[in-house]
Amino acid sequence: MSPQGTVPDGRLEQETQELMKYFFIGLSLPNEKFWVNLRPDSPDNILDDDLAKTDIGRIFLEADVQLKKDTAGMTSPQTPEGKVYWDKLYKKAGELFGSENITIPTITMPWIVPNEIIIREAPDNAYIYKATLKVMLEEDYLSGNTQSPHRGGAEAVYRFSDPRLKELNEYSTQLIKELIIPKLTCAVNTSKRYAPLRQVYYSLILAQWFKQKYGSSGNSRAPGTRAPVNNYMSMIDYGDLTNLVSSQPYDKQSYFKQYQESFAEGEYSLQEPVYTPMGQSVRRYMSGGIFRQMAK
Repeated sequence: MSPQGTVPDGRLEQETQELMKYFFIGLSLPNEKFWVNLRPDSPDNILDDDLAKTDIGRIFLEADVQLKKDTAGMTSPQTPEGKVYWDKLYKKAGELFGSENITIPTITMPWIVPNEIIIREAPDNAYIYKATLKVMLEEDYLSGNTQSPHRGGAEAVYRFSDPRLKELNEYSTQLIKELIIPKLTCAVNTSKRYAPLRQVYYSLILAQWFKQKYGSSGNSRAPGTRAPVNNYMSMIDYGDLTNLVSSQPYDKQSYFKQYQESFAEGEYSLQEPVYTPMGQSVRRYMSGGIFRQMAK
């Protein structure tokens, strides 16, 4: 048994090797390769093909599926923030639709993106002093990122035939930002279930720092060879994944299917009686992936 709070030597060596592997992947692949896109309307645009060969691609997919499940779960009326969310949403629906018996979809798409990064530099090395992630809704991220390969794709999802539905969805988005996004951001930065993503993030930060510092002085080399420790510059954006592919191949479509199941079947499906001045009614709640449905 190891002393409490320490990491066995074998495990420490294994984790160090994994972090170095992530770093080398970050050096080898161009920056535009590092993205994941789980959307119900984009089954053929899930992950870059080169990134899908690596463990980073798997970790990105796992984190994105988890984020969408967590977003759905946190809106459950059985949670404090979820109850506030639904109470306010039903009140707004009453203002817009009165006593109409309708089913209303509300849609949000959360993304994990980099936040504050502070790197301390020494003459021949650097270390990460601070690095955090944040959760943003897709429309906010895309509005400020004109270089995104996914810009404009949200229009089809956010189109509503009835302007009242559009207004209700916008109100739902506002509530998600106020009540759910802060909790998601906390989970992404502290929860064990997002620890692999944070490890990848730190390694990619150092790879990006290295690229910016030494990228202009890279040397050419033959494909399939590994640069010596003091000359990683020749790896930068070369695209060589020799010894960097995942040891256990995975299918990115399997993660899309997980997301589809969450989206279609919901993370929860509940109903409760509610008494109003106009009599008793039944509220129904269903949430999965990015979709929340309310019936009144």
